[in-house]
Formats: sequence, C-alpha cells, structure tokens
Amino acid sequence: MPIRISQGVLTGLPVEDVELLERGLWDRSGGACAICAEPMDRSEELEAGRRPGGGAGLDGLQLSHARCHHDVVDARDRERLAEEIGDDPSGYLARRGWTRSRRRRVDGRVPLLRSGSGRRWRWLVEGALPDGSGIQFGCVTVAFDEEGGEDEEGVFIDDVGDADWTVVLLDADYPDLGFATLTEHARELDWMGDESSRRRVALESAEFERAVRLTLATGGDEQALRARFTPAVQIALASRGIPYGDRLEADLGAVVAARQAETTLDDLPVLIDLLGDALWLRAVLTGDPPGRVPDREALRVLALGAEAEREGFEPSIEENPQ
Repeated sequence: MPIRISQGVLTGLPVEDVELLERGLWDRSGGACAICAEPMDRSEELEAGRRPGGGAGLDGLQLSHARCHHDVVDARDRERLAEEIGDDPSGYLARRGWTRSRRRRVDGRVPLLRSGSGRRWRWLVEGALPDGSGIQFGCVTVAFDEEGGEDEEGVFIDDVGDADWTVVLLDADYPDLGFATLTEHARELDWMGDESSRRRVALESAEFERAVRLTLATGGDEQALRARFTPAVQIALASRGIPYGDRLEADLGAVVAARQAETTLDDLPVLIDLLGDALWLRAVLTGDPPGRVPDREALRVLALGAEAEREGFEPSIEENPQ
C-alpha cells in the first residue's frame, strides 16, 4: 500500500521520485512506527509527517501508522501517564490545577448530556487546559424511568434502567449550526424516521463512510459542517477510527468525547485519552480557516500539559494545507 504523504509535507522538498522517497522513509524507520514504536507492515496504512523539532528537510520526516499520526495521545503517552499517575491520581490533578467537584447536576450542553429522563455526575473533575479553556470530566449516569426519554442516538425509549458514560466536556467556540455527532458506523442506524432529531450527513470519502457515522441536527447548516469535514479531514478521521461505544459530539459552545463505561478516578489515563479525542474534534470544528487537519503536536501539549514539555516536545508551526 502506498505511503500517504500530504502535499504540505512535500512542499519545499527536492523530491522527484515519490516511490524512492517512500523506500527511503521505510528503510530509515527500521520497520517501527515513530509514534507508538510498534512494528509496521507495508500492507497497512502508513503516513509520513514532520518529526517534532526535526527541521524542514528530508531528515525531518518520520514514518508512522496512519492511525497514530492522527492520534493525539499515543500508546507511549498512555504508558507514561499510567506510571506518572500510579496510585496518586489526586497528586496528578493538583499538578495540573484540576480539582474534584461536588457538583452532581449535569449541564446538558450536548445531545448525550440531554438524553434519558435524568442525569447526574457520579464523580466530576473541573479545571482548565493550558490555553485557558474550561474542562469537565468524570462519570455520568444517564437514567431512564417509566416516562422514558431519548437515548444517545435520539431514539425515544421507555425502558427503565441506567447507563454509565465516561465523559470529557470541553468549552469550544463551536458555531450555531446545529449539533453534530460522530460514532463508529453502524449500518442499522443509517435509517432515521421523520421524527428524528438528527440526520446522517453523507460525505465524499468512501473510506470515511465505511468507518464513521456523522449526523447533524435536523434543520442544521449542512454546508457549514461540510466545510469543516474536507476530504483531508475525512481521511484522517477514517484513519483514526472511532472505537465501538465511543461518541464525539458538539453543540453550541461545547464538544464532548465519551465512552459507555463506568470509571473511577483511578482511570485517569482513559480520561486523558478521551481528552485528546475531544481536542481533535474541537480543532476540526473551530479551526480558522475551516477544513484543515488538526496539528497533532500542538494538541498533544494541551492534552498532556507539562508532561509533553518534559518529553522535549516542540509544537509545530506547520499545518496541513488542503
């Protein structure tokens, strides 16, 4: 399978033979992903990108799995987080300036947090990211009683029971174009009745359509949403994928990344991983100009804070142009 090399990466390089460049990248990689350090296979989707602090020439390029190239918090980050947090999640929270909250009421800022007949935080952490934007994360219980309510897909159900969600909620300058949701593509959810609060948005990439389901609020601004999900963004999102049970959502002023699971404060590495997903979505939806693939390096600094800086991380000033 050809190695994916964006035009932005090639710009300014003395490259006449792309196949020769691919062979050189593969040979220099030693067959290991530059991001997760796991073995690569030429039959997989691979992507070339700038090595942090590596300069603008050929020597500044690195090769990785395509999924890793667009994954904000990578496998090695998760290992370091597990070691750093250890048995002291409260100490990690303190170092990042985040605090436990007694708040139980859930602010329904996105569709998931308006679902069911009632919602409450089982536990909650609040704080801010290095860019000053507000963050809330924790475990939310969505309850359904005999009066019923809409589930996370907007389908009205009258079952009685609870569902636990691990949630990261970020402040965002998401415009008023109608809420949007992204999940793993499930064919049985393609059809939605006339009373549905949302509709699926079809995009150009067949790869994206197979992997991801994008929906928009009924009556929302589809053209404005399409401007953000350019072909390059579609390819990147399909490469990253959305794990089964995960949800990415946005509504006026907020984005959320959520996973249907019960968690405790000991599961902080899971929350930081979801934070990376939320940051990636926010960058897609609020980027100016819209339609650029998010800069993984800058987002990693927001997700990991001082930990990223201790790793010698240098945010890139280059973005991937269309």
